[in-house]
Amino acid sequence: MLYIILAIIGGYFAFRYLSILYAFREITKDIREIQKDLTQNQILHLPIPNRDLEKVLCSFNYTLEGIRKERQNYEKREKGFQKQIENISHDLRTPLTVILGYLKLIKKTDKELNMDKELAEALEIIEHKAETMKILVAQFYDFSRLNAGDFGLTLNNVDISRTLKESLMGNYQILERSHLAIEVNIPEHPIWVMAEDSALVRIFLNLLQNAGRYADSFLRISMKEDDENVLISFINDTNMLSEDDIPHLFNRFYMQDSSRNQGGTGLGLTVAKLLAEEMGGILEVSIVDKESLNSEKYKFTICFKLCIKVIKK
Repeated sequence: MLYIILAIIGGYFAFRYLSILYAFREITKDIREIQKDLTQNQILHLPIPNRDLEKVLCSFNYTLEGIRKERQNYEKREKGFQKQIENISHDLRTPLTVILGYLKLIKKTDKELNMDKELAEALEIIEHKAETMKILVAQFYDFSRLNAGDFGLTLNNVDISRTLKESLMGNYQILERSHLAIEVNIPEHPIWVMAEDSALVRIFLNLLQNAGRYADSFLRISMKEDDENVLISFINDTNMLSEDDIPHLFNRFYMQDSSRNQGGTGLGLTVAKLLAEEMGGILEVSIVDKESLNSEKYKFTICFKLCIKVIKK
């Protein structure tokens, strides 16, 4: 009789142990699923009746709900902030455009500029500062729209080699003002990618502005393709950055202290990377020729999947 009682007691505790072990395994599995995506309204369920475990799960679910609410509030505040930036940037664009228009008109029509060198130089400075402000406002506007998910890209087959050539021709004055030695190697034949032409133009413009602002002596631009991808590289030298800056160059508002007097917001590269990723591309940066005794050489590489492989004759 004693053996039967002991067997029953042993069986009961064995069952309890195995039940609790099973419950912990199921709960662990559920926690891993929840960790993958905290935005889903998942909660932990108790697979077996157990008062102590139920109290633990209730506390966990309560904490989880608090985290979700805080995350939702943060996202709501962030979206509202981005919308405010977008609205302010949009409001600033119109007066800046008017100012630049009047400056160009004055330069064309005012005969005194031909005689007054000091006045002509002052107008040049004003125009340059206004152009810089226009670029900064455009970067804020693009960044806020990308973060708010309002950019609205429409992807089509685009000849990226042609877009790059046109961007270089249209913005050559940026590099000309910086007195850089320019090397360009772009294939003559079309290279097709799935992208939006205006977004590609913005990426190239931001990289050109970055080189114009920070490059010391040269900029090399090249485009190559393999069986699947097209690679576009912008290589320039600079003394303003170090290898420690590399992981942060695409962070929003990141600017190395020695480069702050060059102007800018630290958003140009961030916007370029976000646009590339929105179109399924990649934008990366690396240091090349590290053993050079002179300034570091930075290589920005853009990669897109090819749509059509051109058979060269």
